[in-house]
Amino acid sequence: MDSSTIPAAISDGVRERILSAARAEFAQCGFGAASVRTIAQRAETTAAMINYYFGGKQALYDTVVADAQGRLFARLAAAIAAGGREGLPVRLALAHFDFLVEERKLQRLLLRQMLDQGGAVRERSEALVGPLTRLMHEHFGDRDAARELAVSMFGAISGYFIYEPVLGAFLGQDPLSPERLAARRRHIADLTMLLERSTQ
Repeated sequence: MDSSTIPAAISDGVRERILSAARAEFAQCGFGAASVRTIAQRAETTAAMINYYFGGKQALYDTVVADAQGRLFARLAAAIAAGGREGLPVRLALAHFDFLVEERKLQRLLLRQMLDQGGAVRERSEALVGPLTRLMHEHFGDRDAARELAVSMFGAISGYFIYEPVLGAFLGQDPLSPERLAARRRHIADLTMLLERSTQ
């Protein structure tokens, strides 16, 4: 099949449907148990079209992860561009939190990746996290305190979505309800300011 024979709008639509279906399938099943046939059914296309666009299951998975990470980095870059150094840690933390509110499957997908791929995940992660590492170094330097702040905020934000079922039992309410998310967002802003002051 020649890509020049597929209108661009149709091509983009099919590709996006495949990515959306793949995000859901990989998050639910992990890489090993995920089915290309199921992804194709969810995307209302064929396994042959998935191979055509992405070259196979591993390449599709890598694209799903890289696509999500790329959108996160773009959101963080926008937070940086929105103002100066003052208030930057809070802007970055809230940009990350807001992204995960919209991309709830991402944390489960990345957790699945760590569980499924074991030691190989570090090599893959280094390639994906490289841009974030450079961004942090450029704006916060190489101080241990800045790195520890980044680690603490990453855990506070990501952990909320990873452990959402457990938190539901602990809180006695849906952690992803609009009210709980708004409360958590306020706490993330307060916590970031507190931790930033402690590292200065």
